[in-house]
Amino acid sequence: MKKEGDALNLNRHGGFFDRVRRTFDFRRSPADVRPDTRRISPVLKLNLAPLMGRRDAAVDQAASLIGSDLFTLNDSMRLAAYDKIVRLLELALDDCSAIISGLSSQDTIKRETLQRAFISMIHATVVTIRDLAALEDLFLTDNQDTVREFAGTLSAAQQAENEKVFTGTEINLVNRLRGFFDITRPRLARYREYAARSFSPVYAEKYSLAYKSYLDVYGRKDF
Repeated sequence: MKKEGDALNLNRHGGFFDRVRRTFDFRRSPADVRPDTRRISPVLKLNLAPLMGRRDAAVDQAASLIGSDLFTLNDSMRLAAYDKIVRLLELALDDCSAIISGLSSQDTIKRETLQRAFISMIHATVVTIRDLAALEDLFLTDNQDTVREFAGTLSAAQQAENEKVFTGTEINLVNRLRGFFDITRPRLARYREYAARSFSPVYAEKYSLAYKSYLDVYGRKDF
């Protein structure tokens, strides 16, 4: 017999083909991904509330990191922070897929599918920011000999312009993402309220326990 903790490990590990499949699913309408209710696992149904709690904890921790003082960190620490945000959002996306597969209500499937698409947008944006920050190091720090070999020695003005372009773009993207989170926070809160209304007291407690527990786990420096 599976334990509740076993069910919480659903879809934690995704590879390349999982990401391709997930991207394809985002393009499909909620009706296209409607699960066959006869095949929904009873264990999964029992764990929908904890899965939602874990998913929401990952999203909130990612939002907290995005809103933190990222630009007071050195380059390697900032890249590590971006990596962590990406991991959190990937876990949230996996939980979204598990949640949707355990639903039968079309209204709820629609809301959860839209929420998964929203998290996917945030994830894609953070991946872009992370890659841009890594690219800055690649061009401006790690490969100076290569740059000099093929482009010659850059003047101080050219170096300053390159740094301005890379750093300015990264800062602008982070600030836009912060603003996007601020704008969308009320809608996310409403989605959570919709879910909470369907919880019995027992399921509400399971959601709360999972949310608090995973918020603590995801907030640790060694996560």
